[in-house]
Amino acid sequence: MTVPVPPDSSPRPAEEPAAADPWAPPGQGQDAAPTVPAPGFGPAAGPGQIPGQAPGQAPGAPYWPPYAMPAPAPQPRNGLGIAAMVLGIVGVVLGLTIILFWLSWLPALLAVVFGVIALGHVRKGLAANRAMALAGVVLGVTGLLVSVGTGVFVVNRVQEVHREQKAQAEAARIRFETATKAAEERAAKEKARIEAERQRLAAEQEKRAADERARRLSFGQSYTYPDGLKVTMAAPEPYVPRGGVGETPKDATIVQVRITVVNTGPAEVSLLGSGLPTVRDAKGNLVFTLIDGSGRMKILAKSLAPGEEATGLTAYALPAGAGDPFSVRFDHTMGTEYKDVIWTGPAG
Repeated sequence: MTVPVPPDSSPRPAEEPAAADPWAPPGQGQDAAPTVPAPGFGPAAGPGQIPGQAPGQAPGAPYWPPYAMPAPAPQPRNGLGIAAMVLGIVGVVLGLTIILFWLSWLPALLAVVFGVIALGHVRKGLAANRAMALAGVVLGVTGLLVSVGTGVFVVNRVQEVHREQKAQAEAARIRFETATKAAEERAAKEKARIEAERQRLAAEQEKRAADERARRLSFGQSYTYPDGLKVTMAAPEPYVPRGGVGETPKDATIVQVRITVVNTGPAEVSLLGSGLPTVRDAKGNLVFTLIDGSGRMKILAKSLAPGEEATGLTAYALPAGAGDPFSVRFDHTMGTEYKDVIWTGPAG
């Protein structure tokens, strides 16, 4: 039986080998045998198409499936880890400063939060900076601890300074009160001393005034000195001069002055400077001694032994109208102390 031959089935001349493709996959070349796709790979055969042959592909040509491009890898999310480490460093640095330590808790806390989240991303494969995230957590915790420690230190220091200032203020108050009290005591003592001195001076002044009054006598009265010398002036008597007498004032009143001294003390008393009294008339003028040739005038001795007595007798001519009253002064010196006794009264 004869099989009809298709019109186009005549034998074809052998094709020349194709030139080598430099971009072809490895193994494909001039001597490479054509490969048949594995079952289930390659496009499905259409009507009148050989299985495993691509549409429009010449019969007997090898088929290569399209090259699958790999999907782009996701970028790692490392921002939280970096932020955690930076915030941890900031928190530690701020925590070490005395002035800004109170700000360190916020970056330190954020460093812990961001570091924990970043570690979660690392475990899920979304980040690749586990060391940075862990460092952020450690630094954040360290910053919190440093912040708390610095805060406790500052609070304790402030309290200590407050206690020191309070103690200093208390010490200053005590010193002030002590100084004030001492000043008040000194002022009181000084006031008491001044008052005592004033009273002493007043007493001495009163004593001197009393002694002064005691030494201002009338004729016939006596005064005893501290050394025991007792002095008395008798009442003046008229005196008639005899013998040679110097010129006397006209109408003068001539009187005799008699002063008696007795040593009542235990020691000898000096009468140097006490031999003659000083007489002044009523006008305060000095009256000189009247000397006659009768020999009745007596001058006191230079000293008196204990118990010894002596009398001085002198005469004076008082001007007319100036004899009432007149004064007689007796001077006595006791070492460096000087005292006088003055008698005052009428001439007759």
